[in-house]
Amino acid sequence: MPELPEVETIVRFLNPVLSGRKILDVEIFYPRVIHPLTVPEDLKRKIIGRKIQRVERAGKNIVLNLSDGNRVLFHLMMTGKLFWNPKGKRKHDRLCLFFSGGEKLIFNDIRQFGFCRALGSKEEISSPDFLQISLADFRKKTEKTERKVKTFLLDQKKASGIGNIYADEILWEASVDPRRPVKSLNVKEVKKIFLAARKILKLAIKKGGTSSRDYRKPDGSKGGYYEFRKAYQRTGEKCRRDGEFIKKITVGGRSTHFCPRHQK
Repeated sequence: MPELPEVETIVRFLNPVLSGRKILDVEIFYPRVIHPLTVPEDLKRKIIGRKIQRVERAGKNIVLNLSDGNRVLFHLMMTGKLFWNPKGKRKHDRLCLFFSGGEKLIFNDIRQFGFCRALGSKEEISSPDFLQISLADFRKKTEKTERKVKTFLLDQKKASGIGNIYADEILWEASVDPRRPVKSLNVKEVKKIFLAARKILKLAIKKGGTSSRDYRKPDGSKGGYYEFRKAYQRTGEKCRRDGEFIKKITVGGRSTHFCPRHQK
């Protein structure tokens, strides 16, 4: 599933190529790609003929801000992708935005969970993510919770953007066992997790995200963070910090990778 670094990478690619362009037409190949709160015909009526002012990220959402103040939101969910000017038509293409010069933006999704939605200028989108909240805010979110720290990091209502890949990487970096109850963390450990989250997310953005399976950039290329990961999907390999073997367990129903020696 695309997480904060993947969505940010997509936005940074699309913003310079889409800003100032007029949407000439919309073709919907698969009606269910349109969010239930948006009628397909209303989507066309609201965006055709409008210019895109800028593309930005709101949590895990990709937002096209239009010239009339309205917006178009894409959520990639598990396997969604946005391709800029791909050659030919792909099997799982769901929607296409057409621009002048024959250029186009394709929304492709194998699992069919991703969606597109038209939004008004004042509608709220999502909670703040880990690159927006302060350490003080993060500390407040950790108060009085019985959940395990891995499960806590995956809670998009607390702060959006972290999924399974980066939760494993963050806890490896912070030397915290993913099974630890959040209430057992001391002030120093909470700070270490917060700083590790910012470090890992920024590094992953710099590397263009993680392409372990489905994720691709809008030009079809892969993200580069997968080669730099320290814990995720490294089961049986030696830990790069202490030489212990990386172990795979299940936490909160999610596969979890960690070092049993330095993650305490």
